[in-house]
Amino acid sequence: MTEDLKVPRYVPPTPRSRRLGRELRRLRDEQGMTVDIAAGKLNCSQSRLSRIEGGEIRVRVGDLMGMLTLYEVPLSDDRAQQMLEMARQIREPGWWQRLGRLSQKYLTYIAFESEATELRNFEPTLVPGLLQTEAYARAVIGVGRETESDAIAQSVNARMRRQNVLTQMERPLKLVTVLSEAVLMCKVGGEDVLREQLLHLAEVGRRPNITLQVLTFDAGEHLADSGGFAILSFGQGDPDLGYVESAAGELFLEKPDEISRLRSVFDHLRTLTLSPAESIRLIRERAG
Repeated sequence: MTEDLKVPRYVPPTPRSRRLGRELRRLRDEQGMTVDIAAGKLNCSQSRLSRIEGGEIRVRVGDLMGMLTLYEVPLSDDRAQQMLEMARQIREPGWWQRLGRLSQKYLTYIAFESEATELRNFEPTLVPGLLQTEAYARAVIGVGRETESDAIAQSVNARMRRQNVLTQMERPLKLVTVLSEAVLMCKVGGEDVLREQLLHLAEVGRRPNITLQVLTFDAGEHLADSGGFAILSFGQGDPDLGYVESAAGELFLEKPDEISRLRSVFDHLRTLTLSPAESIRLIRERAG
């Protein structure tokens, strides 16, 4: 395995790249090899091998074959063939990798979102990106970090394209969203834009894979007073991922106790919300 001579375009990790990395680490452990010993035999740095095992670097098929040989896994073995196919798949570029203006953390979030099976989130002030209309998204993005028209247009297009995960034929994303009542009242883009957005929410909220619930002001105090968050779940035993946005930036949460805390908060919020049917009625009433 040889080191890359130039820094490649940023490729965010995904559940599949992490899954492959965990399997490679397990194979190395089975051989009783430390990272430094394996890296020496593979002619690569310890940091590169660690990043491959962490899913941060997507291993090339040729390099994977060398690793499997080192770990005494016959290339004809079904397990080896599955890993090689996974390596081919994860090296295929996602559409988000061509968006050079977006932050690395946002690109990472899109990559994880594209492979998630379920997304639970709480939004205190704005409609979540997956449910925003184009006009609403443009108004939100226009007051953010982007100021150039081209950058705003790219961000809006990316947000609209992200929504395909909700309607894709194979395994559409299951979305469970709790919205604060404030979301229904914040006049993002003006009254007409907000009305269009609310009618859109009422429509998509009837899809079988989307659950919308409103946390009204009457619910009183709750555990999510520090802001919004998301919990992404994946198939094949991959661990959940937490995501929190704030004025200081985005934060990914992976530790079991952190994820457990987010789940508890989300479950607590749902005990205080209106039912999905009541929520849709309220949203329609606010749309006028």
